[in-house]
Amino acid sequence: MSVAFAGEVPVTVHAARVSGAGVSASPGASGRGGLLPALATRLERATVEDACVTSTAQLPVIGAVTAVVRIERASATGLTVEAGKTTAGTVKLSGATFDTPRLSLERPTGLFTVGAAKVSGTGVTTQPHAFTAGTITARGVVIDLRRSEGGCEPGAGR
Repeated sequence: MSVAFAGEVPVTVHAARVSGAGVSASPGASGRGGLLPALATRLERATVEDACVTSTAQLPVIGAVTAVVRIERASATGLTVEAGKTTAGTVKLSGATFDTPRLSLERPTGLFTVGAAKVSGTGVTTQPHAFTAGTITARGVVIDLRRSEGGCEPGAGR
């Protein structure tokens, strides 16, 4: 299934392990709520293991409602993530590249592109502004709604 997401409600993704092939990343700006710095990262093939996705909305009268989606394993092709912040405990790259564009007055270009043949990371947390993918396949998906904030703490809701 082809998917795309962009929204005003913040989403946080925590993953124990992320790996990918055919990686490229370029700085840019997100138009969500004004111009915000963002990094657009594309992975031709990606795998995410032991992930937890949370999104909290403040609703009138009800208050905070959090959607918690736990995913045992997901794989994607053609995954592009635009995020303002991503952290990881460890990151390993192989086949790394760095490219500066050929400047042209006729065609604006980005500042630079970082690439890698393969990448893997552990303890990854990101707050995507938007993402697209050609396909996503997930296994072991559990969805929970809570009348509070939080949700990905160790042992919470499992």
